Amino acid sequence: MVSLLKIQINIVLSILLIILLGHAYVNMNRKKVTNRLFMWIMGLTCFALILEILSFLLNNPNLKQFMVVHKLVDITGCIVAPIIIFMGYLFSKEWVNRYQQKKIKANNILLLPLFINGIAALISYNGSGIFHITSENVYERGALFFILPCVSYIYFTYSLYFIYKHRKKLTYSEHVMFSLFYIVPAIFTSIQIKCSIYLTIWNSAAIIIVFIYIFILNDQAYRDIMTGLENRLSYEHYAENINCKMIDKLFIIYIDMDDFKTINDIYGHYEGDEAIKVFATLLAESFPLRRKKLIRVGGDEFLILLKEKHQEIVSDYIQNLTENVESYNNSKKKPYRLKFSYGMAGYTKDYENLNQLLEYTDKLMYIQKQSKKSK
Repeated sequence: MVSLLKIQINIVLSILLIILLGHAYVNMNRKKVTNRLFMWIMGLTCFALILEILSFLLNNPNLKQFMVVHKLVDITGCIVAPIIIFMGYLFSKEWVNRYQQKKIKANNILLLPLFINGIAALISYNGSGIFHITSENVYERGALFFILPCVSYIYFTYSLYFIYKHRKKLTYSEHVMFSLFYIVPAIFTSIQIKCSIYLTIWNSAAIIIVFIYIFILNDQAYRDIMTGLENRLSYEHYAENINCKMIDKLFIIYIDMDDFKTINDIYGHYEGDEAIKVFATLLAESFPLRRKKLIRVGGDEFLILLKEKHQEIVSDYIQNLTENVESYNNSKKKPYRLKFSYGMAGYTKDYENLNQLLEYTDKLMYIQKQSKKSK
C-alpha cells in the first residue's frame, strides 16, 4: 500500500500521457517533423514513467525471482532517459527550422554522450556500471552512476544554449515554454539525485509535456499553415483582448503585395504561393523585434502589430523591409519582382477599438497603391 502511494502520481501521469498520445496521433499532422518528434517525446516519457513504476515495485527482496527483469528494466530506463532530452533538442531545432529558408543542421557530436551512457548502462547488468542490483534484489548506485546525470545535464545545457542562441527566431511565449521544457526537469533531476526516495524527474517532465502539448495545439489554431505567420483568428483574438494600456504604445502596418494577380496569371498559383512564402520570410527578417505580431490576413495581405511608441523607429523597420525586398529582387531568383504597398498608423484615443485603426491603415495602403498606379 505504501509503495502504491509513492508511485500513484506516476500511474496517473502515465494514463494521462497515453490518452494525450492517442489524441495527438489522431489530431496532429504526422507529416510534420515537429509533430512526429513531439509524439515520440511524449511516448518515451510515458515509457520512462512506466519503467520507473516497475523498477520501484521490483526493488524488493521478496521478488528475487524477478531479478533479471529488474536489471533489464533499470538498464532500459538508464538508456532511455538521456534520449528523451536529446530528442527535446531535435524538437527545438525543427521548431526553429519550420519556416526558415536556411535550415539549422543537427550537431551530430551530441550522439557521443548517448553512446557512452548506453555502454555504461549495459555493463550495469554485471554490477559494474551505473547501478548494481544486490543479491537481495535491491537497487544501488554504481561506480559509474555519475555518467547518467552528466550526460543528461550536457543535453539540458546545450538545449538551453541553442534556444538562447536562436531566441530571435522564437516568439516570447515560445522562448519561455521551451526554456521551461529543460529547466524544470533539470531542477527536479538534481532533487532526485540528492534524495533518491523522491520520484520527481519524469513526473515533472510529464507535466511540462502536457503544457507544451496545449501550447502546440493553441499555436496551430492561430498559425497560417503556408507562411508560418499568425492568421486572422490570431488578430481577432488580440483585438478582442487588447487593453487600454496599449494606447500610444502600438502601431499597425497594413501591407498588400502589388501586382500579385499578375504573378498568378502568368506563372501559376503555385508560384503565387511561393511568392507569398518568400515575402513572409522577408517580413520576419525585417521585423526582428520579439514583441510583435506578424499576421497573414488572407491572400496577399499582411498585418504587422508593433509594440512601439515612436513612429520613426517603425519607419526604420519598414525601410528594412523595403531594402530586403529590393535585395531579393536584385538576386533575380525569380522572373518577377516582389512589390508592396502599406498603410501605417498608431493606436490612439481617437479610435474606439483596434478594428477602426485597421480600417484606417487599410485606406492608407489603398491610397498608396492607387498613387503608384497613377504614376
